[in-house]
Order: sequence, then structure tokens, then C-alpha cells
Amino acid sequence: MSLIDKIRYEFNKGNSPIRKLIIINVAVFVLSGLVMMVGRGRGPEYAQKASDFLTLFYTQGAFSAFLTKPWSVFTYMFFHAGLFHLAGNMLLLFYMGRILLDFQNNKQFYTIYFGGGLLGAFMYILIYTVLPTFAGLGGPMPGASGAVMAVVVATAVLLPNYELHLFGSFRVKIKWVALVLVGIDLLYLTTSNQGGHLAHLGGALFGSLYMLNQQGRLNLELLQSIKNPFKPKFRVVDERDILRKPKEKVKTEASTPHRANSSNSNKPRQEEIDAILDKINQSGYPSLTKEEKDLLFRASDK
Repeated sequence: MSLIDKIRYEFNKGNSPIRKLIIINVAVFVLSGLVMMVGRGRGPEYAQKASDFLTLFYTQGAFSAFLTKPWSVFTYMFFHAGLFHLAGNMLLLFYMGRILLDFQNNKQFYTIYFGGGLLGAFMYILIYTVLPTFAGLGGPMPGASGAVMAVVVATAVLLPNYELHLFGSFRVKIKWVALVLVGIDLLYLTTSNQGGHLAHLGGALFGSLYMLNQQGRLNLELLQSIKNPFKPKFRVVDERDILRKPKEKVKTEASTPHRANSSNSNKPRQEEIDAILDKINQSGYPSLTKEEKDLLFRASDK
């Protein structure tokens, strides 16, 4: 499936949070550009006023700025500094978000996305406030990077060995992608774009804590109120179970046909599961279609 086909499929899906978030971000970017274009067209004074107006929606490191515009810790996620900034975030959201949505429902996805963005903003404010090293560097900051990093790291925690087929030429596990992105933020934290790097790290922290808490590997009271608050689309599994359980399950059912003919009549047939497992062995789990993933999860469902 080509990139265009993948994008078309995602945007045709009903009630897709990825589609909604991308549309909103692109729309805000276009409107921001129009505001600046009108301002510049009327002269330098109005161009500055247009810039100041847009800055009202950016978060800043100074705590006093947060007190005067508290909404900015949320609205900054929908604004971007340029076309490449927007494109990078939306492409990463598209690729990683599609994987995460196979294991989380829409409301859980929104919780990870917006929770990461909010923690990213508050980490920027906190570090700027308590560490003198960052004094004077707390300027206005737009961008969805913190929210997107929460999605990336949550996906890596859930499926660390899930392989991505990058640029159609080589495969890499998600955990290495996440570690490289976090490593870059740590490496350049004190050099440039400090606010952006802090927001990324805040988002990464939220994504990892949320997913670890959801899996039961952590027990954080602060996150208990959002631990599996809605019925998930699929039960959370270790990706190793995807390869191990379906075949064992179906073989067990084959030995007890009276069960397969009753309440489990909707279970995939043995030959269907064998074909899917063969495809995974040859091309990897990411090569499966949505229908094949659904069959696999129905076979492994308890």
C-alpha cells in the first residue's frame, strides 16, 4: 500500500482521531498564515500586532505568562512555527498513531495525545522557573511535538519490538526510533530550542507512564483515574503473544469441535491463522491488513 493509499484509508475511516487532529492542525496553520499575511499587507505595525495576537496562544516558560494566559498550555499544541515543523509532527502522528489505534480506543488515544502536550507545557514552565540555566530562554513556544512524542513513546512501550519499514528499504524497531528521538532532545537540551526539547521530554514521560500504568507495570495513584477509563477496542497484549497464542488457541479448539460450533463459531479457521502467521514470518507484523489484524485478535481473544 502506497503512502497516498494509507493517507486516503486513514482519512476515510469513521471518527478517526488522527484525521481530526491533522485537519485541526492544518486549519490552524492556514488561518495563522492568513492573519500574518493580512497584518504584513497593512504595514509593519499591523504585522507586529498580528504576531502579538498569535503569541497569545503560545505557551511560555515564565510562570507569570501562564497566569495571564492559562489557556495557552492547551492551545499551543495547534500552532506551528513553519511548514516543516507542521509536516514533521503530522507525519510522525500519522505513522505512529495508526499503530497505537490498533490497541487503544479513540478516547484513550486523545488522553495520551493531550496529556503529553499538557505535561510538555508544564515541564517547560517548571524547568524554566526552578533552574537558573534556562533563565531568559522562556520565550513563546508553539507546536504539537510534545503531544506527538507522547504517542510515539506510548507506542514504543506497548510494542517495543514492532518493526517499521522505513523509506521502503530497511526495518527498525519502534523502541530504537523512540530512544533516538528522546536522545536527541537530551543531547540538545541546553543548546537551542530548549522549550521544544523540554516539551518533547514531557510528552515522552507522560506517554511512557500512562502506558506502563495501563499495563499494570506501574501503580501510580495520579494516573488511576485515567487508567483504562473506557472499554478498549482491543485488549492490551504483549506483541510476543500475537505470534504465540493464536496458533495454540486454534489448535486447542480444533480438538474440541463441540465448542467451536457453539459460542466460538466466529473464530477464524485454522488455515486462515496459519496463512497470517506465515505472512508475519515473511514480511513482519506491519505488513498485515486491518482485516488480518482483526482475525488475529479474535483468534487470541480469551
